[in-house]
Amino acid sequence: MAELREKADRFFVTRKKNGGLIHETKYYKILKNGPKLFRLEGKEKSGREYSIVISTGNFLSVQADKISGVVFIPEAEFNRILSYEHSDLKSVFSRFQPEGIEEDIKVLYEKSDSSQETWKDFYNWEPFWKQQIFIRLKPSILCILLVYMGSEFEQFFQSNSTKRLKSIVSDELYFLNVSGNQKENSPYTENLSLQDFEKAKKEFFQVLEQIRKKRGNT
Repeated sequence: MAELREKADRFFVTRKKNGGLIHETKYYKILKNGPKLFRLEGKEKSGREYSIVISTGNFLSVQADKISGVVFIPEAEFNRILSYEHSDLKSVFSRFQPEGIEEDIKVLYEKSDSSQETWKDFYNWEPFWKQQIFIRLKPSILCILLVYMGSEFEQFFQSNSTKRLKSIVSDELYFLNVSGNQKENSPYTENLSLQDFEKAKKEFFQVLEQIRKKRGNT
């Protein structure tokens, strides 16, 4: 696990700093301006310069009582939003919610005792619902989550999963580490690569939301 985490850390240079210069070569440099916001600056061999804004996803954040962020909205949806009056951002995004900002909205508009850790409520669920997480997630997804989510999630997995699942995930982790993530080398499911964290995270949050709804109805 430690070796996989080291590999992932080397790959994701965009996560090493919260802001400023994060990567530089002879011809270009990358500046980080926000959680998922970057600027690519450089000069081509011809001498022509370029400066490109790059967003790796939608996000909203708050600093010094000011909300900022980047969201992609199709033009038709944007004009539909403009046909209504809005007193806050929550109203704006009630008409159309860009992918990936649901948790950001919750953090911004839930009660003051809420925090950015609210998504971790699953750690306190009843044993039956904790086990449902591992029943619904593919072993390949679990592998990626175990690499990136740290010791807390690893302990959660060890405490709430079956011996059979632990064995399956152990095999998946082995092949993830040594095989270059080739699909034919994955013993149980289509393997993911260490670069697929966003895909794994998306499926994980979808499963959590499904279970929250079922848990709330019981």
